[in-house]
Amino acid sequence: MRRKKGFTLIELLVVIAIIALLMSILMPALQRAKKQVRTIICRSNLNQYGLAMRMYVDDNDGVFPYSFTWLYSDGGRRCRWHDASMNLHKRPDIAGVLWPYLKDKDIHLCPEFNVVAKQMGCHYCDGTAIPIEPQYSYGMNSYLNGDAWNAVPSRFHTTIKNVKKESEVKHPAQVFSFSEENTWPIAGLSNAAINDNNLRSTPDCRTDCFATYHNAPGGDLDKGTANAVFVDGHVETVSAWPAGNTFKLSWPSGGPLPDW
Repeated sequence: MRRKKGFTLIELLVVIAIIALLMSILMPALQRAKKQVRTIICRSNLNQYGLAMRMYVDDNDGVFPYSFTWLYSDGGRRCRWHDASMNLHKRPDIAGVLWPYLKDKDIHLCPEFNVVAKQMGCHYCDGTAIPIEPQYSYGMNSYLNGDAWNAVPSRFHTTIKNVKKESEVKHPAQVFSFSEENTWPIAGLSNAAINDNNLRSTPDCRTDCFATYHNAPGGDLDKGTANAVFVDGHVETVSAWPAGNTFKLSWPSGGPLPDW
């Protein structure tokens, strides 16, 4: 009777080597594909945020929600962004004014932020033991009916304090309404990180700035980009670089931009 020929040890090793080589080639491509999908989801989330803002403004005589309390009625300070016990689906009693337009949608967390936040941790945890379980990742431009005027020199108070309506934004396609922040500050770019519902930038780079974790060159999370939805409703990629660019896309009163 003729015996069946099996694989030799050398043949098995060759097959294993080929599989390992293919995996080494495919894995980076798969990782890039996953990042691209997460970015697409993030941009879709922001598009929905833009639609929610559109509905709110239409229902409220053109007035923006207050930028500090649009999501959480108390501003969602410190650890709220990663505190699962304060998820608004569980605690609608502490929700802000825009929540009724967002509550039925699972759009509050950028999946790329979810990955990066667990890697980088929380800059404002104050020694608390709350697990890093990101709940939301988007902040509203604090110069749109917000408290940003408290952070600017007195000579600009009147200019910015009165910007409460969409009609008062000079260039709606050039002023963002919602975007993303890092969980850590970056020297020369910002002294702050996500710690509330506000995204308040200043030209001297002493407060907030856009996130930098999308499309990070060479894996440098300080050098990448963010996504943002603008007052006119379109979504685009934005960059905190060069320093001060977040403020440039925040200021709603038209040029020339103030400097301090």
